[in-house]
Parts: sequence; structure tokens; C-alpha cells
Amino acid sequence: MKKIYLLLTFVCTLSCYSQSLETAKENVTEVTAASLKNIAAKSSKKYTLFYTFGIWCEPCRLHLPTAITLAKDHDLDLYVIVVDAQTSDKAQKAFEYLKQQSKDIKIAVLSDAAYGEKTKKRNTKFVAEITPSRFENIDDFSKYILLNQKGEVMMVTNYKDNEGNDWKDDSKMVKQRIVPLLK
Repeated sequence: MKKIYLLLTFVCTLSCYSQSLETAKENVTEVTAASLKNIAAKSSKKYTLFYTFGIWCEPCRLHLPTAITLAKDHDLDLYVIVVDAQTSDKAQKAFEYLKQQSKDIKIAVLSDAAYGEKTKKRNTKFVAEITPSRFENIDDFSKYILLNQKGEVMMVTNYKDNEGNDWKDDSKMVKQRIVPLLK
């Protein structure tokens, strides 16, 4: 009887965990660098902002409110791109965290098929694909990627764009590097 009880408890726990993972993945778009251009081109808004995010990345969490405010103030489509492997625990935690931050955030995740499962390699490949040659290609996180409605990349930020400012607050960088492109 004790074994049956333990088995039932295990099955119920597994089922609940599986359901919570499925709930966390709801409305998450799998993306590649090429698909970002299609998303922006199909948007009803003039510009689409993509923001790279990892739940483990302190600057990502600290700068997220700036991305949300920028999108609201300038009527941008906003997608937050989770950089971890789609089925990883870190990605699941990121999905849950982002859903708690704002109802307006559209969540995306880098495609495992296109980028593999190791976070650093995923990000390096993605950033190389999305960054035009006129911008310095640095595969950091908490990155703003701005595309116009033609699907053209207008800006890809990196940590150097915020030099001279407090690393915890990137709002000055956003005002200097992104806002002028929106006018």
C-alpha cells in the first residue's frame, strides 16, 4: 500500500510539473535571426524591439524595465528573447519571470535546432547573424535589437554603448543610442 501511495504521489507531482512547464511555454515564439526580420516586417508598429534575456543575468533583469518603458513610450512591439535552451530549467524560470513582469511582453526563445543547447554558443551564433557589419559584434546579453517595419536592423547594442554610465542603469544609453532612431 505504501508503494502505491508513493507511486501515485510521484505520478501526480510529475504531472503537475509537466503542466507547469507547458503553461510556462504557452505563447512563447521560437526564433532565429532571420525570423526576427519577418516578425518586424509583419508588425503593425513602425519599429520592433527585441531584448535578449537570461534569468541568471543580473543586467538583463535590471535593464528589462527600461526596455518595457521604451516600448510603451514609443509604441514599439516588444519581444524578450530568452537565450537559454528551450527546454532548460533556466528558460522555464525566465518564461515565468517575464510573464510576471508585464502583460505586454511577447516572449521568444532562440531555436534549439538553429543554435544548439549551450547558452554561450547559442548567443554567439545568434548575435553574429543579427548584427550588421556597421555595428561592433559583441556577444553579450541584455542587448537591444531594433528593427524597422521593413525588417532592417537599425541598432544592436552592446555593453560598450553604456560605458561611462552606471552598469545597473542603461536608460542614458537607450536615450542616446535608440531613441534618436525612433524620431
